Amino acid sequence: MQKNYRPGGVGMIPALPGTYLLHLYFDSHQAELVRCNILGWQVGADRRLTPLVVDPHAADEDVWHVLHPDGRVEASNGKVWDSAEKWISDERRARREAA
Repeated sequence: MQKNYRPGGVGMIPALPGTYLLHLYFDSHQAELVRCNILGWQVGADRRLTPLVVDPHAADEDVWHVLHPDGRVEASNGKVWDSAEKWISDERRARREAA
Protein backbone atom coordinates (compact mmCIF):
# COMPACT_ATOMS: atom_id res chain seq x y z
CA MET A 1 0.00 0.00 0.00
CA GLN A 2 1.33 3.40 -0.97
CA LYS A 3 1.69 6.01 1.78
CA ASN A 4 0.00 9.35 1.39
CA TYR A 5 1.81 12.27 3.02
CA ARG A 6 -0.85 14.85 2.21
CA PRO A 7 -2.60 16.30 5.24
CA GLY A 8 -5.87 14.52 5.81
CA GLY A 9 -9.24 16.11 6.19
CA VAL A 10 -11.61 15.68 9.05
CA GLY A 11 -14.77 15.61 7.00
CA MET A 12 -16.58 16.18 3.72
CA ILE A 13 -19.52 18.36 2.79
CA PRO A 14 -21.38 17.91 -0.51
CA ALA A 15 -21.43 20.93 -2.83
CA LEU A 16 -24.69 22.30 -4.17
CA PRO A 17 -25.35 21.57 -7.85
CA GLY A 18 -24.19 24.53 -9.93
CA THR A 19 -21.09 25.25 -7.82
CA TYR A 20 -17.96 25.73 -9.93
CA LEU A 21 -14.28 26.43 -9.45
CA LEU A 22 -13.35 29.24 -11.85
CA HIS A 23 -10.15 29.89 -13.76
CA LEU A 24 -9.67 32.97 -15.89
CA TYR A 25 -7.14 33.02 -18.71
CA PHE A 26 -6.22 36.07 -20.77
CA ASP A 27 -5.06 35.91 -24.38
CA SER A 28 -4.33 39.38 -25.73
CA HIS A 29 -7.40 41.28 -24.55
CA GLN A 30 -9.79 38.34 -24.57
CA ALA A 31 -10.73 36.56 -21.35
CA GLU A 32 -11.51 32.86 -21.34
CA LEU A 33 -13.48 31.55 -18.37
CA VAL A 34 -13.07 27.86 -17.48
CA ARG A 35 -15.40 26.21 -14.97
CA CYS A 36 -14.82 22.95 -13.07
CA ASN A 37 -17.67 21.26 -11.22
CA ILE A 38 -17.12 21.25 -7.48
CA LEU A 39 -18.24 17.85 -6.24
CA GLY A 40 -17.85 18.62 -2.54
CA TRP A 41 -15.76 20.35 0.11
CA GLN A 42 -13.03 18.81 2.20
CA VAL A 43 -12.90 20.15 5.75
CA GLY A 44 -9.28 20.35 6.92
CA ALA A 45 -8.02 19.90 10.47
CA ASP A 46 -7.71 23.71 10.63
CA ARG A 47 -11.41 23.95 9.54
CA ARG A 48 -10.53 25.36 6.12
CA LEU A 49 -12.61 24.23 3.17
CA THR A 50 -10.99 23.00 -0.01
CA PRO A 51 -13.05 22.36 -3.14
CA LEU A 52 -13.04 18.79 -4.40
CA VAL A 53 -12.85 18.65 -8.19
CA VAL A 54 -11.78 16.00 -10.69
CA ASP A 55 -8.44 17.76 -11.35
CA PRO A 56 -6.44 17.39 -8.10
CA HIS A 57 -4.32 20.48 -8.87
CA ALA A 58 -7.19 22.80 -9.80
CA ALA A 59 -7.29 24.43 -6.34
CA ASP A 60 -3.51 24.62 -5.88
CA GLU A 61 -3.40 28.35 -6.65
CA ASP A 62 -2.83 30.79 -3.79
CA VAL A 63 -6.28 32.29 -4.29
CA TRP A 64 -9.03 30.31 -5.99
CA HIS A 65 -12.50 31.47 -7.02
CA VAL A 66 -15.88 29.75 -6.69
CA LEU A 67 -19.07 30.48 -8.62
CA HIS A 68 -22.03 29.72 -6.35
CA PRO A 69 -25.47 28.67 -7.66
CA ASP A 70 -26.88 32.12 -6.77
CA GLY A 71 -24.38 33.77 -9.17
CA ARG A 72 -21.95 35.13 -6.57
CA VAL A 73 -18.21 34.65 -7.05
CA GLU A 74 -16.25 34.14 -3.86
CA ALA A 75 -12.46 34.05 -3.52
CA SER A 76 -10.66 31.83 -1.03
CA ASN A 77 -9.33 35.01 0.58
CA GLY A 78 -12.88 36.14 1.41
CA LYS A 79 -13.49 38.68 -1.34
CA VAL A 80 -16.96 38.44 -2.97
CA TRP A 81 -18.44 39.72 -6.23
CA ASP A 82 -22.16 39.81 -7.11
CA SER A 83 -21.57 38.11 -10.47
CA ALA A 84 -18.93 36.48 -12.66
CA GLU A 85 -19.06 39.51 -14.98
CA LYS A 86 -18.06 41.84 -12.12
CA TRP A 87 -15.25 39.49 -11.10
CA ILE A 88 -13.93 39.30 -14.68
CA SER A 89 -14.08 43.10 -14.94
CA ASP A 90 -12.06 43.48 -11.73
CA GLU A 91 -9.49 40.92 -12.95
CA ARG A 92 -9.13 42.80 -16.26
CA ARG A 93 -8.60 46.07 -14.40
CA ALA A 94 -6.01 44.51 -12.07
CA ARG A 95 -4.05 43.05 -15.00
CA ARG A 96 -4.07 46.40 -16.84
CA GLU A 97 -2.79 48.18 -13.72
CA ALA A 98 -0.07 45.55 -13.21
CA ALA A 99 1.17 45.90 -16.81
